[in-house]
Amino acid sequence: MKKTIRDNYRIEITPDTWALGRKGQQDHNAMQRLLADIERAVQRHVNGIEQVVSLWDTHEECSHCGCVWEVLTADDVARGGLLPDEHSVEGEPVCCEAAVNEFRAERGIPPLADPGVSA
Repeated sequence: MKKTIRDNYRIEITPDTWALGRKGQQDHNAMQRLLADIERAVQRHVNGIEQVVSLWDTHEECSHCGCVWEVLTADDVARGGLLPDEHSVEGEPVCCEAAVNEFRAERGIPPLADPGVSA
């Protein structure tokens, strides 16, 4: 028979970031300072606190187009077919031409062919 166990009790505090504005909300250092201020305030004014920990979610996106960061896998390369060209390798981004060309330049791989130029 199933039994429900409750443990790991905690309180989550969501900071009011309105004063930081949109740019401040995107600044990791500004957000860390805000969380540190809240941590100190909680520890100073609240009894029964064992630990205060700042946490945040992390995701990766392309610095060129803002899409979620995805790359070609070994299976993608082995299957071929939908690869941008014959120089595609595992780890190459799939979101935009700028990201692909930056990745390739860092590794000495030829850039994507200009689609407007015929060979």
